[in-house]
Amino acid sequence: MKLPIFFILLCIIVAGCSKSSAPTTSNAPQTECGVERWSVKTLSDTGTASISWTPIASTIAQQNTFPEVSVSEEETRLSFEKIVVSIQCTISAYKKEDDSDIHLVLLDAQNDSMIGEIPSVDCQEVAGSPYASDFQAASQWVTDNLGKPSTSFKSAKASVTITGVQFQDFEHEEVGHAKNYREIHPVIKIQ
Repeated sequence: MKLPIFFILLCIIVAGCSKSSAPTTSNAPQTECGVERWSVKTLSDTGTASISWTPIASTIAQQNTFPEVSVSEEETRLSFEKIVVSIQCTISAYKKEDDSDIHLVLLDAQNDSMIGEIPSVDCQEVAGSPYASDFQAASQWVTDNLGKPSTSFKSAKASVTITGVQFQDFEHEEVGHAKNYREIHPVIKIQ
């Protein structure tokens, strides 16, 4: 017995409309994150190609001595943002930011401070980065050694060496900011 074409089309339409509206379980990141020089923060700008990847030893106190540089949201990578540094310090607090980055408050023995941030691979533009595995490893280090970050600050006292790219942030009163608003953003390694 042949079914009328109308009935077949109706079945196809009903089947197409009855798909579940529940989220699909996919490992692909769905979130877009970040603003304010986001491509520089996540190493997805064209200036990334000119970064010198051999880390230079530095200190938080030294990073705090540089003059503050005023930047705009469209600012391309600055010359010192092409330098990777390694800094021995203490992670004193951490949290998950609104843009999904992990915010680390870094201190030295004299209580000089600065911020380090790890971009989240849950953000689709970060997951596609050639450095996504470095970001994931640094994030995993935080979870394994300090605990899972939440949206509120958690205290910590972990002596570490942070390696990452220097970054000039905007002047705003984030917890732990350097005097000149320099950051390590992104953090690419914690040991």
